[in-house]
Amino acid sequence: CEDSHISLELRTNKPEGLVFYVGPTNSDAFKQLGVQDFMSLELKDGYPVLLVDFGSGTVRVEQRHTKLSDGEIHRIDIIWNKSTIDMQVDKCNLPTCMSVTAPQPPNEFLNVNGPLQVGGTHMKLAAVAEGMNWSHKPHDEGFSGCIKNLTFNGKLYNLGMPSLSKNADLGCNQGMAVAVTFGIDTSFLVAILICLAILLILLLAVVVHRKKTDDLYKDTDDIRENIINYEDEGGGEGDMTGYDLNVLRLMYDDPLNEKQMPNNTHLIQRPGPDDVPDICGFLDGKKQSVDNDPETNPFDDVRHYAYEGDGNTTGSLSSLASGTDEGDLNFDYLSNFGPRFRKLADMYGEDPSDEEDDNFHNAASESWC
Repeated sequence: CEDSHISLELRTNKPEGLVFYVGPTNSDAFKQLGVQDFMSLELKDGYPVLLVDFGSGTVRVEQRHTKLSDGEIHRIDIIWNKSTIDMQVDKCNLPTCMSVTAPQPPNEFLNVNGPLQVGGTHMKLAAVAEGMNWSHKPHDEGFSGCIKNLTFNGKLYNLGMPSLSKNADLGCNQGMAVAVTFGIDTSFLVAILICLAILLILLLAVVVHRKKTDDLYKDTDDIRENIINYEDEGGGEGDMTGYDLNVLRLMYDDPLNEKQMPNNTHLIQRPGPDDVPDICGFLDGKKQSVDNDPETNPFDDVRHYAYEGDGNTTGSLSSLASGTDEGDLNFDYLSNFGPRFRKLADMYGEDPSDEEDDNFHNAASESWC
């Protein structure tokens, strides 16, 4: 009984819960025998809290270095003797993860005769604590998670075969699920809504602007308000029904302006859009205008133009005797053609006289086509 050692491993996601309790199960033991010794280990805000009472006062040992409610496996070692009570987490020998205190004198030993209850108790600890002289009281809330490898002074407890169990499952293979609430800050939500509203306004502005631009180009480019791609087959045929014929109609002259216009006989009034044109009258009017026009030549007279070879005594080119030596050809007429034919006249014709030379010099300015 010099040194006692309890060790265990646990895993949980909840910050509150009673890991184990050993001590009186009712207040009769204190009333009859005056025994109030107990030991309990619990989680408070995720940190381990050890309560020990040797019968002369309750001490509290708390470790605030490592939080155990993170879903990972943690080891807890509890060692006590006459003068000290020590609690270690995850075999850490540093002062930050070790908590040591002394028991309340004058008692030096833990005197308990009750069962070891793991994960909770079958009775209400609040009712038991009312009849006890405990300065620190353990909580009734049960532990939710996994507890394994529970040893006392090196001896392993068989937690798979308890004498009494409730809401306990064998082994630690089952998964633990924690309900998580997705919280959104109010300011963050307001910022998201403002951004969405701005994007919506910008989108509407772009749509309205593009619509106005399309309407403007539509009015200037196409007066018929229909655009057809004539590269497609049948595009022109489909456009025939939508074409506005009023665009091609000529404006009817105002009768009031007829008095101001000069009375020219060659001007013809345009018929109204609903009048049926008189073709015969139109042609007769055109004919009279042309016949009465003094500046127009009478192109309808008959003219006779001589055909090639007409009036020539030679029947064909083969009948010409230009290639024979019979007789001399007369080229005297070349001198009458002007200075352009002077060279030919000198070669084939007679020598011109001085009088003819003067005529040639006087006719130097004559041009021929």
